[in-house]
Amino acid sequence: MFKYLGVFAMALMLAACHGNAGSSDPLVGTYGVEGRDAVHPLLKIERDGDRYLAYDPDKDGRWEPLREKISPFTAADLSALSGRSEPDDVTGIKANTFVFFKVPIGWSVPGFQTRTGYVVFVALKLVDLQRMP
Repeated sequence: MFKYLGVFAMALMLAACHGNAGSSDPLVGTYGVEGRDAVHPLLKIERDGDRYLAYDPDKDGRWEPLREKISPFTAADLSALSGRSEPDDVTGIKANTFVFFKVPIGWSVPGFQTRTGYVVFVALKLVDLQRMP
């Protein structure tokens, strides 16, 4: 009896861990900018089927949806911006006001190097983002 109870408990724990593992999509999550005292939320990405949804925080800290068309951003797109060949594992999204992408940690262009691999390009500036819990 206890043997079966143990197996059942283990199965429940594995199912719970899998359920909390989050999306396997490397872009889905909440991202922030490192400040002097903390990481400040900047961008939240969700996926609904085959489309991405992006949110930014309002002045009260609530997530507001960005009402922009979001489309994929590929290694070819990054190559067009950087003017050089980029790794094939680049993945991202783009909209009218930003480009958000994941690259290998340490990726760099003159004047910028990512420590996290998550980068947002806004208003002619690259910003290194940290994934938040």
